[in-house]
Amino acid sequence: MNLFMLDVDGTLIDSYDFDSECFRSAVEEVMGIELADWEHFTNVTDVGILEELIGQQGMRQERMRILREVKSLFLQKLRAYIASNSNDLVATPGAIAFVNDMKAHENVVLAIATGGWEESAKMKLRAAGFDISGVSFASCSDAMTRSEIMALAAFRAKQDTGAMFSRRVYFGDGEWDKMATNTLGYEFVAVGNNVKHHTRIPNFVHYDAIFGKLGLTDMIKAKSA
Repeated sequence: MNLFMLDVDGTLIDSYDFDSECFRSAVEEVMGIELADWEHFTNVTDVGILEELIGQQGMRQERMRILREVKSLFLQKLRAYIASNSNDLVATPGAIAFVNDMKAHENVVLAIATGGWEESAKMKLRAAGFDISGVSFASCSDAMTRSEIMALAAFRAKQDTGAMFSRRVYFGDGEWDKMATNTLGYEFVAVGNNVKHHTRIPNFVHYDAIFGKLGLTDMIKAKSA
């Protein structure tokens, strides 16, 4: 059995820019600081970035308040943006069909592992038209690092289905995704043009090509049978 694990922002949905701006704005308003690009942070997850900023600013005594207020304000900003700009929140080409077909594929178990909070990720997925019912899910609401989030998503997928996985494949669009898969020994498929990797797809439109790149020709036959 194959475990296909998916990132959300920049992978399943085109939400990176406005999501980043909502998060940056919430952090700056609550903490009173200017937030630099997060490529330089050790753990590029919503909680990981906040934890590092709290440590850098010497604000450990206010940790719980900051985490609570940033998350609340971020979700508020995200809801307002989606309500006013619903047409801007779109699925990556082919991604909805890919998710639906993989949910039904006899040789695949699907999971989602995202560095965002569970509430924000599910809000965006619903708004973009995804049905993730029955899909195992892990986020920074569960753990701080991407590798921990991915490992938890894999564990939950095993618990939910009882399946034994011969391969674990993660689809993501960030260098931090690639590094986390290396840490866990998972295979990585880069989505889009942000990451240089030998296995890369522009989107999910011709997703049969993914199986070929991964050497899963039996899955192409199973799908067409």
